[in-house]
Amino acid sequence: MSMDWHEIETHTGFAGARARSQTELRPILERIRPDPINPDRQKKIASAVLITFFFLFVGTFSAIDTALPDSAGWVVLRFLLFPVLAIGYMAAGLFLMRGPLAKLLGAALARHGVKADAMTCISAPLGLTYVPAPGGAPNGLEWLAQKSWAPAILRETTLSLNASGGMDGAVAAARGSGLLAPSGTYVMGTPEQKAKYHEQTSGMLRIEDGFEGQRAGLAFSMFEWVESGGDSADTCHLVIVLAAPVRLHGVTHLRARKTGWLQDPDGTPMQDVDLGPRAFDSLYKLRSSDQVEARAIFNPAVIERVIALAHGGPFRAVATASHLVFDFPSETNRFGLVDLVTGEWNDDTIRQTHADLAEALALVDALGHAFMLARKSGTGAP
Repeated sequence: MSMDWHEIETHTGFAGARARSQTELRPILERIRPDPINPDRQKKIASAVLITFFFLFVGTFSAIDTALPDSAGWVVLRFLLFPVLAIGYMAAGLFLMRGPLAKLLGAALARHGVKADAMTCISAPLGLTYVPAPGGAPNGLEWLAQKSWAPAILRETTLSLNASGGMDGAVAAARGSGLLAPSGTYVMGTPEQKAKYHEQTSGMLRIEDGFEGQRAGLAFSMFEWVESGGDSADTCHLVIVLAAPVRLHGVTHLRARKTGWLQDPDGTPMQDVDLGPRAFDSLYKLRSSDQVEARAIFNPAVIERVIALAHGGPFRAVATASHLVFDFPSETNRFGLVDLVTGEWNDDTIRQTHADLAEALALVDALGHAFMLARKSGTGAP
């Protein structure tokens, strides 16, 4: 059950949050005006046309694939035709939908700016910096926006996301950890091919709602990335990046038994680590390229605190180089203050966003305590 205002205001830094939401936050959100078009209808039209072009592409390629002989030369032709047809149908779809697409993205960009101002209003009294688009625009969007046939609104969107980006160090640390990868994905190939795949996929993710600052002197960064579920619900990952207590030479992975192992982007050989306590082993699994280092990080005091921290829920962590990176998946999209498509917001989204931030910061506090991290000066995870 979500926290009410009384519970929210008991968290460190949130005293008076409800009053500020009325006097300071609501005037910002009231800058969002109702759109004369029906955004849900426009979105459905755009989706229907783009899906139609996708199936036309599949049908066309399948027909060509069936008609062509199986000799080596024709196999090469199939390979060359696939991206040509895919890009061609994508270009046609975007060209035909440029009107509705421009309206949708233009309105969403304006709301994105208002949301950034509103989230700054919430986070500034806590001593935090809000970053609307950690890491900037996804690589796929940048590639698409550079094409001559792409609508101008895609270039505007890319420029806006890059302008509201930041937290590059924290995003790079999370990507390097391997945690920014779809669940259940296992890549075959050479270490170089695996690393390239992880670099490409992690660069195309939807990353949003970044925060960085200090809690009791502990520097941290956190953000959310959204893993598309296709036909099922999306999974929203809260990622927290902290500075490791010492410079690490190996790689250590921790996961709850409810989740699978992530694939290390560098293909580092790993061994299971047996820490002894059955209470830990019944909930978590640990593996590392450096057994001594893993035991130093996960000493008995840390184990006890980790057990209390996660309550048996889904949880993954990576310790590598100079960072500890934590991943908490959920089907709930946190920090949903404003619906960027419809512009909808209300008292519940205001309260829930405060609750999401209070819970996330409590998690940062708990992680810092659990891993007994040395308090450092400066802002953000190095």
